[in-house]
Amino acid sequence: MADKKIKILYIIDYFHRTGGTEKHLAELICHLPQERFENTVVVFDLGENALIDAIRATGASVIHMPVGRVYTPNAFLRMVELRQIIREKGIDIVQTFAQKADSYGAIAAKLSGVKRIVSSKRDTGEFRDSRYLFLNRLLGPLFDRVTVVSDAVANAAIAKEGFKREKIIKIYNGVDTVKFAPPTIEEAVRERHHWGFTAADFVVGIVAGFRPEKNYDIFFSAVKRVLSEICSLKILAVGGGPLLNYYRNYCANEGFSDRIVFAGDVANVAGCLKTMDMACLISRSEGFSNAVVEKMAVGLPLVVTGVGGNKEAVVDGDNGIIIPPGDSDAVYESIVTLYADPAMRRHMGRRSREIVEEKFSVKQMIRAYEQLYGELLSTRQKP
Repeated sequence: MADKKIKILYIIDYFHRTGGTEKHLAELICHLPQERFENTVVVFDLGENALIDAIRATGASVIHMPVGRVYTPNAFLRMVELRQIIREKGIDIVQTFAQKADSYGAIAAKLSGVKRIVSSKRDTGEFRDSRYLFLNRLLGPLFDRVTVVSDAVANAAIAKEGFKREKIIKIYNGVDTVKFAPPTIEEAVRERHHWGFTAADFVVGIVAGFRPEKNYDIFFSAVKRVLSEICSLKILAVGGGPLLNYYRNYCANEGFSDRIVFAGDVANVAGCLKTMDMACLISRSEGFSNAVVEKMAVGLPLVVTGVGGNKEAVVDGDNGIIIPPGDSDAVYESIVTLYADPAMRRHMGRRSREIVEEKFSVKQMIRAYEQLYGELLSTRQKP
């Protein structure tokens, strides 16, 4: 007789863009063995995109459940709906992603008598509503485990939300090392042609949503200086967000929009990365960036700020350069340094790929989750 499938309900606040949390959940569901796991996703704010399509293609059920504030009568009705889903589907494990998911998910799961509850933490809490941090402190004892993506996130979960260290397990974001791989010459030429670059261009890339915490003002301040010194320099900026049009207009007003391509949100991020000679991520806050390990997998040297999980992926002087957040001069100097030293770029790019294969592959991430789920269900529930 075949073993019974493990039934998991994933609850997530939003799925209307291709951000890090959405990408992490999609990679998890798409790579978990379908013969062992039956997955359901409840999304509070749903927008159609390629990641949702990929999740549905695995056979997972995707349920849109719009919710309001946690402190309204509507919240009770939604918790009743979640409880019904959990019971009807015979869910074994509930795993939550983001603020509202933690609140709704923990209460509904506990009311349903679900076997195990997992909270997934992916940031260090700087931009979270203080009310949710307080609520999470109250609900923390309901969670059996807390997954984190870096040491920085683990420390924040303990300090700001009161989770016990023994409940915390670190599972790094995993990257598909087949899809994200160093390009062949033919691939690089094709992708550069697609975005309007030539073989002679020195392409600096950045993949990040256009939001305040990504520090695009610091990036473009440095770029403005470098463009006047390196004639072959071009920029490929990948990502959408509320500040995208602002920076498009800024670059046009400053007179260098002809040397910058704003790609917006794209489905083929790997193709974009294969056009680049180096890449930057200069956020003022990060949990653990999918974009960083994807760039590493493609074999790129990196310039990153020394925040959050960046320091766990990038080794200064080995596969990239670590700079202080908010330092435009350091961004400028790092780009100039890497441009002037092709041998350094090749070494760093090679090391980036090696480090991903050692620590950050999707296979390693899936293995860690399978072990976590197995251990949770093999542990007897306390009476």
